Amino acid sequence: MSGDRAQVWTLIGLVVLGAGFAFSAPVYGVLGEQGRIGPGFVPMLAGGLLAVLAAVLLRRQLSQPAAAGETGSGTDDFGRTAGQRAWILRRVFVLLPVTVLAVPVVGLVCAFGGLVLVISTWLEGRRVLPAVAFSAAVAGGVWVIFAVLLAVPLPTGIFGF
Repeated sequence: MSGDRAQVWTLIGLVVLGAGFAFSAPVYGVLGEQGRIGPGFVPMLAGGLLAVLAAVLLRRQLSQPAAAGETGSGTDDFGRTAGQRAWILRRVFVLLPVTVLAVPVVGLVCAFGGLVLVISTWLEGRRVLPAVAFSAAVAGGVWVIFAVLLAVPLPTGIFGF
């Protein structure tokens, strides 16, 4: 039951976190000049989506009757137990504020690429070279989508990108 309780509290935390991002995002401007996407659009959308999806999972978790003798140690498609998944999630919760604090120093694209790299290698156990390539591709995609296509000014930090 402790695994179920931990999962319920984790989902409650995700609902609160997502709702917090969604409700605070309009302060930064959801839409800019001429109807362009503003800096608050992505946090509002991502936070709202996180809150809604976590609420759906929370409802499903609370509506399922607990099976007799179940310890919550079932494995997922990658062979991870509930405890391992909770360990990963707790580390992601720590990494997100660290990433946000790194944005003014190294820029959004580098901070986000670094987050993806750390999650890929440390938390998911992927090999370093493919993880670096994937992180660079994701960071490049973020830059192309936001800086080039949407013309959203991104924090650049000391590296200028």
